Amino acid sequence: MAAGRVMMFQRARIACQTIVTRQHYRGMAAIPETLRMETKEKKEYERKLMCWRKEMAVLRKKFFDHHQRYMQTQLSSQEDTKEEEKRQDVVTERIIQERNKKISKRREIREKQIRQKAAVSREVGAAKQQASEEKILNKYTQAVSNQMVESENFITEDNIDAKLREIITNTKDYNFYVYEDGKIVTPSDSTEVE
Repeated sequence: MAAGRVMMFQRARIACQTIVTRQHYRGMAAIPETLRMETKEKKEYERKLMCWRKEMAVLRKKFFDHHQRYMQTQLSSQEDTKEEEKRQDVVTERIIQERNKKISKRREIREKQIRQKAAVSREVGAAKQQASEEKILNKYTQAVSNQMVESENFITEDNIDAKLREIITNTKDYNFYVYEDGKIVTPSDSTEVE
């Protein structure tokens, strides 16, 4: 729209200049009434053009000032956002470090608990193994002691003479009958023994 006005003013100025120059070459003997009006219009046009130029200069200055303020606010806001981003990065880094510390503490506690559980399970396993070994050892020692007790009645080369004398002196008859009702009868004396 502003470009259209400028072109219109330029055309009007050129038209006025051509009219004045034509009359100038004719000798300027008599200035017709229309030419006088054209000079008034030209003056009015020039006055309006000057006003328009002043208004445009004021508008340009206002626009330039506004643009400068806008750019300064943009730069300052960019600086503010950069500073805010830096602050946010620092805060985020601090939060991440705190989380990592908490995680490492939890990991250390968990590893310590796992080591303690493993130590306890090893101790329990060792105690169970020792108890089972002691149980087996006691079982074998009991079996050995039982064998020792039973071996006292065994006949060996050392005690064969004593055992023979004992058998000859204490004869026992192992021939007997047991009835269904529980009565025992020996054939040598045919007496009932209960």
